[in-house]
Amino acid sequence: MYKGTFYKQPAAEMIPVSFRIYDDGLQFETIGDETPLQSYLWLFTAIHFEVTGDYFMRIMHQQHVGQKLEINDPAFVKVFLRKYKHSKHFFRRSGMQTAIVALSVFIGLVLLAFFLVLPWTADKVANNLPRTFDQQLGQTAMAGMNEVTDDSASALLAQFAAQIRWDTPDTLTFFVVPSAIENAYALPGGYVFLYTGLLKKLDKKEELAALLSHEVAHITYRHSVRKLCHDMSTNVVLSLLLANTGDMANMLFSNANDLYGMKYSRKFEKQADIAGMHTLRNNHIDQQGMLALMEVLKQLSDRSDAPEFISSHPLTTSRINYIREDISNNRATATEHTKMESLFRQLKAKYH
Repeated sequence: MYKGTFYKQPAAEMIPVSFRIYDDGLQFETIGDETPLQSYLWLFTAIHFEVTGDYFMRIMHQQHVGQKLEINDPAFVKVFLRKYKHSKHFFRRSGMQTAIVALSVFIGLVLLAFFLVLPWTADKVANNLPRTFDQQLGQTAMAGMNEVTDDSASALLAQFAAQIRWDTPDTLTFFVVPSAIENAYALPGGYVFLYTGLLKKLDKKEELAALLSHEVAHITYRHSVRKLCHDMSTNVVLSLLLANTGDMANMLFSNANDLYGMKYSRKFEKQADIAGMHTLRNNHIDQQGMLALMEVLKQLSDRSDAPEFISSHPLTTSRINYIREDISNNRATATEHTKMESLFRQLKAKYH
């Protein structure tokens, strides 16, 4: 493990950190007892650097302007340059290279004839990326966001979620963020964040179950990855035509921070709503919880200072109508779920 200094902004104080170097980037974490431990992951595709002699290196992040690392260690410089050079020629991402290379040949030929079918092409790219790509993308986004979470509340939320049988290939992780902001969002790879500002607005366990079911559906159907591919479709096309798969992956990872507050299409919102309803029915949770959640969101959307969650999950009359129709067409029994109720009350007691 190597030692160095981290600057969060140009005029910031020096923060001592320790490093580990991997094949695709470096991880570093703060050291010392005065501040809470913080961990960061910087991919080689998202940094640039300067070397003085063979012992001093300054590394800057392309997305976080002003953030930099300084290391005075010839052993680190030697290992870093070897790993970085290898990474620039052979981009490795848990089996993703094979999938992207195959896609490059196929989609590149298709796009020469059907250049106007960009949305379809973006979907094909998303469909052929392995699920491990989602995990790496979510982890990259989390490293950039540096959310401060409540561990005890997050544990309660995880226990609450464990009462639900999830039909998803992803391993789910739940976090509670102490913040007055009324928000919740999901990141690729199975990461769900709930802000206490929104938690305070929920009165029933069924509303929380409906909210989590909706967010997990976004993860299961890979809506963030699909949306990112759609938004970047032109750049993806150019990279594919140039057979530059490393640049394509670089673009996707460098835009990971855009996942926060991502605005989903009505199609994705409806798919998440209907899938969420299916989850509630399969777990014998009262479906009215989804409708009650929509009423809570409607009250928030009517405010002049509507929260970011509303803008990223637009509430429309049609959403409420098709949820009512889905309930009417799919009658289901509901059970008490006493443990879920107890966990919900414990969460509410922490933030009321």
